[in-house]
Amino acid sequence: MSNLLNFHLPHYFSKDVRKEMGELYASSAISNFALAVITLFEPIFLYSVLHLKIPVILLFMALVYFVYIFLIPLGGKFASVYGYRHSIVLSVPFQIFYWLALLASVGHPMAVFLAAPVLAVQKSFYWPGFHSVMAYYGQTEQVGREFGMVYAIENISQIGGPVLGGILAQYFGMPAAFLVAALIYCASIVPLLLAAEIFTPRAYSFKQTWELYKTFPKKFVGYLGFGDELLVLTVWPIFIYIIATDYKDTGLLTAGAALIATIAALFLGEITDSYTKRILVKIGAFFGSIIWVGRYFCTNFVTTFTADTLSRTSRETMFIPLSTLTYLRAEATHVVPYAVFFEQSLAIGKLSACLLGALLFSLTGSFMVLFIVAGAYSLLYMYI
Repeated sequence: MSNLLNFHLPHYFSKDVRKEMGELYASSAISNFALAVITLFEPIFLYSVLHLKIPVILLFMALVYFVYIFLIPLGGKFASVYGYRHSIVLSVPFQIFYWLALLASVGHPMAVFLAAPVLAVQKSFYWPGFHSVMAYYGQTEQVGREFGMVYAIENISQIGGPVLGGILAQYFGMPAAFLVAALIYCASIVPLLLAAEIFTPRAYSFKQTWELYKTFPKKFVGYLGFGDELLVLTVWPIFIYIIATDYKDTGLLTAGAALIATIAALFLGEITDSYTKRILVKIGAFFGSIIWVGRYFCTNFVTTFTADTLSRTSRETMFIPLSTLTYLRAEATHVVPYAVFFEQSLAIGKLSACLLGALLFSLTGSFMVLFIVAGAYSLLYMYI
């Protein structure tokens, strides 16, 4: 028994985690699993069920981020006044409404554009709250491991979630996958409501965020690199689906890649706390760009699996230290203005990637062109 009491977590896990972070871990585990059940298949749903062309899908996402750019300061104000966890909780019904709106578009494909503002509202409540909890309650000496843990939780979800979603979609239809995801997602609010949030309201105005644009212009350019994330979450799943040919194999492929990436996330979190973070960002961004171009050679299950695995690992090499730098910077200031600056900047990057991608794919019909665009966006991370 004494050995059990003296047991310590391996050093690549965060230690002595604050209660608020533990609650965020639990909520993230549930919500990320729910999202993993369906997020991979959302663009595939637009493509294979609603029969939308890829440029139209990109324009749909462009509308999401266009609205989000203007709503995110309002979400930041809500989080500043009513609490970070309350903001996360309020985002949940909007995620459910968004999924219901997608399902309601079957038979009326263009009606799907009505769902875009709903997703923008969800993001506006969720992300200021999430980033603020990470920055405010994270411990400076291990914030890399703490975010690495969140990222590992997300990757663990990406192992089981796509498999479950693929099986549900394959044998019971996409509505079943949406329904199961919605039910699981609702449970994510429970850890956040177990204890009252001890919170001191603080005034927030967009002027505070605008000052950050003037103070950190290179970071703004760097955050535009998240245009590559838009393409990896929208175009890449459709490409995998075309290669794998069905929902089940698509889920299995991404689950296998996520398994390897999960292990890497824990070690990268520790490395982030020990080494120069900006160097890791540059390494991850460079290799991420190379891997995007290498996707040209993905012609079967094995090569696509390899590309997805390498992509996830290189992304973690960049994203965990990038997020650590962001949270350390936000912790040194009022956390909400920086959270809004971060989210608004990446939304601008994603909006521009949508518009550029839609134009170029309309002209060429080539996935390779989109891969090159994503690779170029990935290099922008080096400015952070």
